[in-house]
Amino acid sequence: MDKIKKYCFLFLLLLLIVPLAQKSFKFFISEPLNGMAAPKTYPVWHYKDWKEGIYQKLADNYIAGNFGFRNFLVRSLNSIDYTLFNSSNTNKLLIGKDKYLFFNYNIESYLGIRTQNRRETDSLFVMTDSLISLLDEKGIEYLFVIAPSNAFYYSDKFPDQYDRYEKNENDYDYYLSKLEEYNINYIDFNKWFIEIKDTVSIELFPQNGTHYTYFSAVWVADSMLNYMEKLKGIDIPDIIKDDYVIDTMKTYEHDLGNILNIGHELHHSDMIYYNLKFDSIGKQKPKVLTVGDSFYWPVINQMIPASCFSNVAYWFYNMKVFPESFNQETEPAEVDLDKLMKDIDFIIIYASATLLHNYDYNGFVGNMIDYFNGNYKIYHKQEEIDYWINAIKNNPDWYAKIKQKASDLNIPLDKQMRKEAEWLINQNTTK
Repeated sequence: MDKIKKYCFLFLLLLLIVPLAQKSFKFFISEPLNGMAAPKTYPVWHYKDWKEGIYQKLADNYIAGNFGFRNFLVRSLNSIDYTLFNSSNTNKLLIGKDKYLFFNYNIESYLGIRTQNRRETDSLFVMTDSLISLLDEKGIEYLFVIAPSNAFYYSDKFPDQYDRYEKNENDYDYYLSKLEEYNINYIDFNKWFIEIKDTVSIELFPQNGTHYTYFSAVWVADSMLNYMEKLKGIDIPDIIKDDYVIDTMKTYEHDLGNILNIGHELHHSDMIYYNLKFDSIGKQKPKVLTVGDSFYWPVINQMIPASCFSNVAYWFYNMKVFPESFNQETEPAEVDLDKLMKDIDFIIIYASATLLHNYDYNGFVGNMIDYFNGNYKIYHKQEEIDYWINAIKNNPDWYAKIKQKASDLNIPLDKQMRKEAEWLINQNTTK
């Protein structure tokens, strides 16, 4: 009995020591968890933070996120739950029939469980109609593109708990009726994908992803360009599907599988990828502003807008401007709209069928109405940042505190001052 107690004690001691040793010496290197960034530095102790309980919470978060073998243990537990119990430990991610993956909000949008307030939708379309009238005067076409959703495409693969729900009117149904009512130009790729689902021999949506494949994104872009040609009466550069390769599925296409953070590799089908070329000889490249969600990325990433439009202007959720934000984060309010709107041909709204409730994208429609009515002011964020940085430098006590904070966090002083300035700007704008 004493030997058993001794061995049990040694085993428990080992369980405590090994993670500490791994944390200190990093015997085994593991990939970081997707979407679960742990705090990189231990919090700096300040009496005020300790008194208010903030320091204790930050310390707990750091320890919980950085103990030895954490990533391995999290992935192991997730693998067990995925394999044995068909369960996901990732927030909002559900495992359906035959291991198909979905975000819960996409399923609930499809079933009409989650819907946008109809008064809000009606008001938004009244505003959209006003905006289109202003655009018509300028010769600018407004195009609404409905991207497909895996919740519609794989509606027969929902988790069992949704079998008891009947499908009610959803945002997609209602938006279609409003687009027709106001005679707005739109393309419904969601309907198209459902119609051709049984006639194609390839996956238009991957089993482990929420976005359509790069292959099917080319079909979408090609059809969209053809529609734009008819609207404007111009000849836009053609997408030439010169050849294709069969290759391992790109990470973007099995994004839901990535954020499961499981310890074993999920099956990823080999996919077809086009080698694209573009015929621009004698063609006209329109100037375009696209505002939308992540379903536009497979189009951008294949260089289609860069090759077929005279510019690339993508306002992601009307929060970040690309390609500018690849180098320096830029908000739409910082854009020189006079320059952007000069000789512009199209404004495109690009929204997934289950994310239509985001359509206004942080006040985009109202901002455009204000601009075309002469009531819009460009927000010069850098000027405000420079103002607060100068204020910090001119206050010795404040500057000393920021300098100490940068030293404690082991980051450059200019970076910490910029962070401080951005925090102050956010505080002022949210009051």
